[in-house]
Order: sequence, then C-alpha cells, then structure tokens
Amino acid sequence: MANDQEQTALFSGLVSSEELRRQYLESGWLVSIPITIIPSHWLYAGEQRLDGGFYSHEAVAAQQVVNDSGIKSQRLDKLVSDLFILGRFKRIYATDKNAGWQYLSASEALDFRPSSNEWLAKDHAPKYAERHFAKQGWLLVSSSGSVGRLVLVTKRLEKFFLTHDLIRIVPSPNLPIGYLYAFLSTWIGQALIVKDQYGSAIKHLEPHHIASVSISLIPDNEQRDIHEAILKAYDLRDKANELLDTANDLLHKELGLPVFDENLVPYLTASKSQNSVNMPHPKAFSINASDLEERFDGSYHVPTAHTAIKLLQQGKYQVKRLEKVVGDIVVSPRFKRIYVPKEYGIPLLQGSHLPQMRPQDLKYVSRTQQKNVENWIIKKNWVLVTCSGTIGRIGLVSTYKDKWAASQHLLRIIPDSSKGNSGYIAAFLMTAYGQYQLLSKTYGGVVDEITSDDTGKVWIPNAPMAIQEKIGRLVIEAFEKKDEASEIEQTVIQNLEQRLEEAVNFKVKGGV
Repeated sequence: MANDQEQTALFSGLVSSEELRRQYLESGWLVSIPITIIPSHWLYAGEQRLDGGFYSHEAVAAQQVVNDSGIKSQRLDKLVSDLFILGRFKRIYATDKNAGWQYLSASEALDFRPSSNEWLAKDHAPKYAERHFAKQGWLLVSSSGSVGRLVLVTKRLEKFFLTHDLIRIVPSPNLPIGYLYAFLSTWIGQALIVKDQYGSAIKHLEPHHIASVSISLIPDNEQRDIHEAILKAYDLRDKANELLDTANDLLHKELGLPVFDENLVPYLTASKSQNSVNMPHPKAFSINASDLEERFDGSYHVPTAHTAIKLLQQGKYQVKRLEKVVGDIVVSPRFKRIYVPKEYGIPLLQGSHLPQMRPQDLKYVSRTQQKNVENWIIKKNWVLVTCSGTIGRIGLVSTYKDKWAASQHLLRIIPDSSKGNSGYIAAFLMTAYGQYQLLSKTYGGVVDEITSDDTGKVWIPNAPMAIQEKIGRLVIEAFEKKDEASEIEQTVIQNLEQRLEEAVNFKVKGGV
C-alpha cells in the first residue's frame, strides 16, 4: 500500500510501477510481480473487500482516471430511473410454442442474432412475469459468468422473455443511454464493473455493485454525439437482421422448401397396446445396416438430418454436395500464437466471435514473428463455419474483416463465383436444413469436431445463379452492416477512452 502522494505519482506517469517496485525492494520489502499499490484508506471504503481482484491494477487505474481527469463524475444510480435484477425461478418449458414465451439466456440475449428453441410455459411463469420483458432503450448487463457484458435493447429484443441473470438499467433524461453504454464499454467502465464481481467457479454481480460505479460526465454535446453514434450502430444491426430474415424467407420460397419443424421427422410411433402406460413416447428411430456408413455414433443417424435431405430432394432444384459448388473447403493447421499489441498485429477472429455483435476480447497476432501467418488469413466473401466446440455457427467475411487472421477452429469455405454465390451458401447453412446436416456429422468425446471432408458432403440445392445472387446480395449486405456497426461502436469507445486518458495527463501537466 502507498500513501496518496505515491499513488498520484504512479498513475500520473511521474513514477512507473517498475520504478516504485525497485524503490520498495531497496527498502527491504518483498514485492511480487505485477505490483498494484493502493492508498491504505481504500481498504475501509465500501464493502471492505480483501480479495486482490478488487484492487487490480486495471481497477485502480480506472478509478484514478475518473478521479483525476478534472471531469465531473456521478454515481450510476443517480443518473438512471431504475436499476434492478430479478429473482431466480424454476424454468418449465412448453412443448407447444403457443403456450409459451420464447426464452433467452444471458449469452443468447447478447448475440447479434438472438434466438432460442426454448419456450417458457406461460402457466408456470414466475410472479411478475411482465418484468422479464425488457423495453426498447433499456441497457442490460450480464451478471453471471462473464459479467459486465452490455446490450442495448431494441425492438427485436423486446419480444423475448429474458433470464434473471441480466441487470436491467432503465434510462432517465439525466443521461443519454448511448453515452452510458459507451462509457461502461470502455476499459475504464469494464474495470470498474468487473472489480466488484464475486464467486469462485462462477462469477456474479449485483445491482448495488453497478450502482456505485462513477460515470465521467463530459460536456452534454459530446455525450449526445456519442449517444447518436451508438444508436446508429444498433440501427445498422437491426437492419442487418432484417436483411437476414428477408433472405431466409426468400430462400424457402424460391427453393420450394417448407419451414423445417421437428414434427416433420418420422420417429417410431408408440405401441397401440392397451396395457401401455400413458407416458410421452421417446424419440426412437431405426436404420438399415446398409446405411450405417461405418458410423456407430447415434447423433450421426438422428433422422432430423435425413428428413432435411429428403425434403431438399423434393424441392424445386436438384441438390448437390457442397464441395461441388465451391472452390475449396479448408481447416487451417494449428499454430503457436504470438500475441502483440494492436498496432503491431493482425486481428485474430475466433469461433466465439461469430455470434457476437462486436468481437469481445479481440487479440492480435504478430505480422512479422508469426510463421506462415498467411495460412490463417481470411478474405472477403469467404464463408466461415465453427468446426470445434459449438459446431455450425456461420459467418461471412465482410470488407471490414478482409485479411484478418482466423483460428483453426473456423473452417473456411472458399467460394467459386462460377459455381455458387457465397451469400447464398451462407444463407442456406444458417437454415435448419444446413444446420441439421452439419450437426449430424460431428465427432469427438469431450469436444465436438467436424472435418472439411464431412462439411463438403452437405447437400445444397443447386438453384439458378440468378436466384442465388438475389438471396446472396441480402446476406452479403447484412454482414457488411453488422461489421460497419462494430467499427462505429469500437471507434466511439476508443475515442472516449482517449478523451478521458488525455484529460488526466492534461491535469497532471498543469493544464487544469
């Protein structure tokens, strides 16, 4: 611990942490690396926390930026209308969609394209069920697992019954919600949120933790500009989702395919015996020995994929193997990653980034020290498929991600414009017809995997190129808008970080 004079010197840049560490060592102190130094009176403030993470270097530095920038700040709970979390409840799901509300977990609510196959039974809903539906303009903060992740509620999210694991922030006229979103998304805001997390295996956060976060209040006109930029980013995401919805509807219509439903799957029927117990019949099925294809894992033979293929064969157009309508399908080799600061590296896209609105915790690999880095470079209009862990998430490389690197957990489908349109291919693989085929081909024990050869065996309707391009244009435009929104949001957040950091330096140099 240090006195206030030492603390100010450290974070003002007058004394580096390494220099301060050396001074303590020369004084006979045993100091570990890395070192974080705080004033002793901080131990008695707030909840009197003794866990080291609460006093991490990032948390201390973030608080120092807020305190020493010369910019007025105020507690979050003084700037919003309401801040609350809902109680845990037993989830009972409905088999009939008409008898339930579509339910989203915290991670699903944070996705770019939120969706769920689970419907919470209306007649078994918790008390005050209406409070689980967020309103447009609210801010949601994840409070369990990866805490502190943010999403701004738009019309698309309003229809879902949301989990209790989200803290709801209801805005007030005192602060534009877009500015609050941007501030809490900066490294400063994230550090101030995350420091209060508690728990061992699974981290948690409570509303009073967020309520006490100090929000830097830059001039109103700057707040408004940031607010408008964030709203623009979310508007682009909504338009991107609408384009994908239109592409999905158009694909089914043009290909003559029904919307896939598991009720179409011919599972074995229950026995007609009068002595049978009146219980739900399991989803059982049989296959011919000649159809085993040397695969004995049950998931490979689940009849959903076979039903999907049968329906495809009954559609308007002849089906072909995916490998016949693309240039190549590639899984890159594993590689040792050499991470570097952003200015020296290439962004590394990972499987977990595909469903996210904006890539979180993005890392950068070295341009010069990374051997054979060209093996992991992705290019515009390539289709990406997660092939390890969660199988079948689909992405399309936009102008913004052109020449990024991607991990070996992302399978690359390299298009050939003379054979098939990349946007059409992505649209098809996102449907149930593509998803069930991909999932049926997974293998592995603890971690699911899928190979490039198996991906190439997926059946896809060989629609006329005019139809493919009609559908594909919508998908390509959607991914362009999605990544444009990410660029806008990331730029706003970085500029705000720079604005606050420079205010601290200016004050230390005597400018304030």
